[in-house]
Amino acid sequence: MLQNIKEKLRRHIFGHRLLVFMQKIHIWLKFLKRIQSRRIQLLKQSILRKSNLPSTIQLPITYKCNFNCVMCGMHNLIGQKDFNSEELRTILKDKLYSRVTAVGINGGEPFLKTDLLDCINAIVNMLPSLKSLNIISNGFFTDKIISQLTEIKKLCKLKSIKVNLSLSVDGVKDMQDFMRGHKDAFTHVNQTIQAIQSRQNELCDSLGIICTLTRHNITRINEVEIWAESTGVNVSYNIATINRRIDNFDKFEHFSIFTDQKALFLAREFFYKLFLKTDSEKYFAIFLYLLTRKRYAPCEHLECSGVTLTPDMQLGYCATYSKNLGNAYLESSYKIFKGNKKHLRELERKFCGGCSHYIYNLSPSGLKLFRDEKIRRMIT
Repeated sequence: MLQNIKEKLRRHIFGHRLLVFMQKIHIWLKFLKRIQSRRIQLLKQSILRKSNLPSTIQLPITYKCNFNCVMCGMHNLIGQKDFNSEELRTILKDKLYSRVTAVGINGGEPFLKTDLLDCINAIVNMLPSLKSLNIISNGFFTDKIISQLTEIKKLCKLKSIKVNLSLSVDGVKDMQDFMRGHKDAFTHVNQTIQAIQSRQNELCDSLGIICTLTRHNITRINEVEIWAESTGVNVSYNIATINRRIDNFDKFEHFSIFTDQKALFLAREFFYKLFLKTDSEKYFAIFLYLLTRKRYAPCEHLECSGVTLTPDMQLGYCATYSKNLGNAYLESSYKIFKGNKKHLRELERKFCGGCSHYIYNLSPSGLKLFRDEKIRRMIT
């Protein structure tokens, strides 16, 4: 009888090992196809970018802001002059922007710009290839946002341009107020979300939440997940980092998740659990960055498919580390962009490997780590 039990056990173990082996083969084949597809995608993008004409403009449209966020130095810049709509129209005539398909509008707070609609008009009419307008707001000025979004949506609909709105929410109730440095910040953004949802078809094509993670709000980050789920709005996460455009170098030690080991551990745990729950590449990508502090994702700016234009008309590569390359109103954007490749290579050498911006789509090497982690989880 003991022999029969041993034989059954041996068969069970063999069957289990065979099953695990077959599952591993399935994951390997699945990811082999995925990795090859990502390589082909990156190769196609690289070929298209040989023209050195960007497809994306990051357009912080104003220095004006009603908040004083813990991870932002915009208040150091708040008195600086913004471009007006005619200056923007003149800039966008340059051939550098002839293939732009997406514009990201942020600030400061975009809805504080008095000529915002005129600027949107210039963008829509001067960029012949434009497909999407992506606006980031703090959501405080509900009535103004609803009123202006109505006009923006009408204008963009005539050109078949998608309007995507993201609202910044870094915590629930008092945590949002603390993070954004303004009383009732959460109350207002919550009201704005409800107002938009009641007539979203008239206002935007998509509505999302962006949450910026710091050492302060990570302890209560689950509240954001629960609240976002209750609103029915998707939440995306960014890691707060140094950003030249918002002049926050002197705040880094105060806000960075990497300056607090407990906060860093909580962040890793949070995103690893989200990865296990959703099997999502983007959550594993954030976890991987928090674990290694290395970038495993391509960068559109490094490939010259992205450009940044600041409110005082300075052109740069990325908003994170690029210096101002030149005044796009006084000089040709194309010449400025083409004439500073040495600085781009310097950015690549010094900063790109550790940058946390736009890390959600993994490189082939990142996908391999994603695959290996899935296999490790399967056999442990």
